[in-house]
Amino acid sequence: MQPPQPSELRALIDRALADKILTRAEQQQILNAVMADQEISPEEHELLELVVERLSSGEIRAVD
Repeated sequence: MQPPQPSELRALIDRALADKILTRAEQQQILNAVMADQEISPEEHELLELVVERLSSGEIRAVD
């Protein structure tokens, strides 16, 4: 199976954040997609930073 491409990861993140809530299941899906190839590319790192920034700013919130 081919690891997800950054555009696929972005789509996953966009879907997960559309409602301004990041669930534990969505967090796990994102991490699984990033770690599918055992490496974090610069593009993947940038997308993860985007999620962290939005969490830190309160734009989105994490729930169980």
